[in-house]
Amino acid sequence: MSRIMIVGSGIVGRATGKGFIEHGNDVTFVDIDDRTISNLIEHGYTAIYPSGTDLTGVDAVFVSVTALTAPDGIDLSHLEQASKSLGTALAECPTRPVIVFRCTLPPGTTRDVLMPLLEETSGKKAGVDFGVCYNPEYLRADCAERDFLQPRLLTIGGDPRNVEFTRRVAGIYAAFGAPIYECGYEEAEFQKYVHNLYNATKISFFNEMRAVALALGLDPRIAFQFTALSAQGMWDSLYGSRDHGPYAGACLPKDVGAWLSFTEKRRLPARLLGAVREVNRACGGN
Repeated sequence: MSRIMIVGSGIVGRATGKGFIEHGNDVTFVDIDDRTISNLIEHGYTAIYPSGTDLTGVDAVFVSVTALTAPDGIDLSHLEQASKSLGTALAECPTRPVIVFRCTLPPGTTRDVLMPLLEETSGKKAGVDFGVCYNPEYLRADCAERDFLQPRLLTIGGDPRNVEFTRRVAGIYAAFGAPIYECGYEEAEFQKYVHNLYNATKISFFNEMRAVALALGLDPRIAFQFTALSAQGMWDSLYGSRDHGPYAGACLPKDVGAWLSFTEKRRLPARLLGAVREVNRACGGN
């Protein structure tokens, strides 16, 4: 059993904490919202405000505070405040917990922003007096608790030169039975963006093709159903991810060009496909 603290008890935090409890861990939830704290306590969970944080004997702190989108990028203010509060608690902690960040972060944020804040406010050294890891979440809002209990894989970013704390987090997750992949902080942060942006791109592609089908009086569901079975990009999970350069061959460049001509003449939407061709050309293709 591990002693775990969840900082930020929204959808991700609750799913994370409840999942760890299911595997026999001792979990304390932390949040600033009165209603969230009251609700957790009413349902039998241990929940406290940040001012009551004591990290003595805590094995891991999973930080699930949201990093919101701001007009000029990502808003780290809530996460920075949480890190400062944790740093204050670390200053009084005689043991060596590992701080695990979970929200989506641009590459370099853990190492260059959050870790220095923890060190500055605690007066201690990351990797020596406490650990820091990045563990991206792959949870869907409508079934977050189930997704956490049944992970397809787990990614843990840490310092490759010091795997002590990475291995501690991996040990906490061992009971879940999922493949665990370890890498550096920046690789893990980058992977989470690749994960989300690929999903966004795929949805936008099919939305663009749906708009064309409807404009032509066609039922897009038929084509999409068959494409899920026929296209290598659908049934081969690694298709396109290997470093083989731009798409080429007898079909892809020709068909992309022909489709763009077809849609241009009929004033049909093809913004995404136009961008696809431009990216391919920038990589040295046609």
